[in-house]
Parts: sequence; structure tokens; C-alpha cells
Amino acid sequence: MDGVTKLPNEELSWEEAVARYLTENRDYFRRRADLLEVLDIPHAGKGGAISLIERQVEVLRARLAVKDREWQNFVAVARDNDALGEKLHRLAVSLIDAASLDDVLGSLYDLGRHELGLDRVVISLGVEGGSLGGRAEFVPPDDPRLRQALALSGERSLCGPVGLLGDLRELLGADEAQMRSMALVPLRDPVRCGFVLFASRDEQRFPVGIGTTYLDRIGALFLRACARQLNGA
Repeated sequence: MDGVTKLPNEELSWEEAVARYLTENRDYFRRRADLLEVLDIPHAGKGGAISLIERQVEVLRARLAVKDREWQNFVAVARDNDALGEKLHRLAVSLIDAASLDDVLGSLYDLGRHELGLDRVVISLGVEGGSLGGRAEFVPPDDPRLRQALALSGERSLCGPVGLLGDLRELLGADEAQMRSMALVPLRDPVRCGFVLFASRDEQRFPVGIGTTYLDRIGALFLRACARQLNGA
């Protein structure tokens, strides 16, 4: 068939040849517009036949619908990220203004419970001598649950179903059975280590594979604020 580029030792069926010809000669139907009026294509799922132009319109509409959904999803994600950015900014300001460790801890609890609407926030930070100021959030650096949490999370925040916590589920206390998803945020610097555990009754709040950039930033800000207060103590 004229106009079809055939590779050496390549045999094309008529169907393949026509498909390749039309692909390589995209102006064909502009040159042969008369064919558009006589070609019929089966109407998917509805029986009967429609013209090639109608079929092209259907395909374009379907593609446009897909693009529109993708755009709507993009806009929704952008809005969510903008809202998270605002909350992260407010946390940073609150931590900068914190006058004590109690203020630092309170800022993070407020973020989790009120700003993010989470059901449980657990904080654990290793400090020499263990409990500091009578607060349960401060534990010895070799605390078994602290070490277990850091080994589980690795270098980045871990998100997923609460079952991933294993024995650490007991950290969620009496509400443990009601929690469905969690985010385990590791806290690490050259001197100290710890973790923050966020939990929600909504199983879709922290699904596996969700981005953890904001969670990691929350952890970094919180740890820096704690270090500032501890170094000044």
C-alpha cells in the first residue's frame, strides 16, 4: 500500500497496514472528507452505527472528562496543601513564641487535636535522666518503646493502619481499639531522639503511601523547639 513505511522482513496485515497508514498520514480525512459522511462505526454499548465524526466527538468528550477530573483533583490537592502550609506556619510561630517546654508541647498537642482534628497525639522524647519536670513525654534515651518506634519508622514518617504499630499500639491508651490510621513521626538530631504519634478514627486519614513532607517538617520544627528549651534550661 502506497504511503506505508515497511520495515525489512516485516509483514503487515491489512488492518495493521491501514492503521499505520492513517497514523502516518493524519491529513487523510481532510483530503478525503467525502469518506467521513459514509463511514460508520458501531456505537459502543448502544447498538446501531454513528459517523466517524460523531465517534471522534465522543472520544474527545471522554478525554476531556478525564482531564477535567484530573484538574479538579489537582485543585483539591493544591487547596489541601495550602491549608496545611498555613497550619505549619502557625505552628512555627507558636514554637518560636514558646517560653517553656510546656508551651512547646502544648503547641504540638494543639496542632494535632484542634488544627488537624486528630483523635490521639502521643509525644516521646529521650532526655538524660528520664522524666523531666514531671512530664511523661520525656523518657530515658534507651527507653524500649522509644527505640522500637524509631526502628519501625526509619528516617521518614511512617503512615498506615494502626496495626503497623504492633506492640506500640498500647501507646494509644484506652482509645486504641477505635483508632484506624496513624502517622509515626521520628525525631532525630545529633543529640536527641524521639517520636510523635498521630492517630485517627478515620482509616483514610493516613493511608499507606501518602506524602510525608509536612509530617517530617512538623517533627523537625518541634524537635528544634524542644532542643532550644532544653539547651537553655
